[in-house]
Formats: sequence, structure tokens, C-alpha cells
Amino acid sequence: MRLELDELQGTPPSGEEEEVRRQIDVEATPEEVFEALVTEEGRERWLQEPERDIHVEHAESPHRVTWWWFSEEQPATHVEFRIVALPRGARVIVTESAPRLPLAAMAAGLSLVAA
Repeated sequence: MRLELDELQGTPPSGEEEEVRRQIDVEATPEEVFEALVTEEGRERWLQEPERDIHVEHAESPHRVTWWWFSEEQPATHVEFRIVALPRGARVIVTESAPRLPLAAMAAGLSLVAA
């Protein structure tokens, strides 16, 4: 099973995070989708991004998985998968958020001290 996420819906930054939400209906049971997300073999087939490291944060079979993923070239992002049963398959709702560090605000609040 290969999932291709569509219906890209960007959400404007809400202070601390930037968020992107996508969803797709697939011809697979929620259990099959969940298995594809929580196993290394399933993720390799589905994501096809072997250079990213994944740390599964929470798994609630078969309805929800959250993880952090990152690579040397890309910052860490938090990903939540919600899996909803449909009469013929499942809907997968993916929300990916990237924490934004308030570097400008932090820098403005610091004063330089001569050594």
C-alpha cells in the first residue's frame, strides 16, 4: 500500500508553530494503515524517505500515531496521523508542525556584556 497525501491545507503560523494538514482516503483498513505507520518496513514502503530518522512519540492502535522526524538537511517536525474508519477503507489525516524558535525575540531581549 502506498499512500500519496493530497488536499494540502496550509495553516498560517499561530505564534509558535507552522502547520500543514493533509488528508487522503485509502482502500485499506485502519489496522493496515496503523501497521504501515508503526513498523519500519511499512514506513519505508510508504514514505520512501530513508534519510529521515523517526522517533515514535505515541501510538494508539489503530486510530492515532504521533512522531518526530528529522534529517541532517531538515529540522525536526512533529507529525500526527489520525486514522478514521470509512465504509470502504480509511481516511488518513496528517498534521505536520514545525516549532518556530523565537530567535529574534530572544536576541532582542539579550544585551551584550563586555568580557
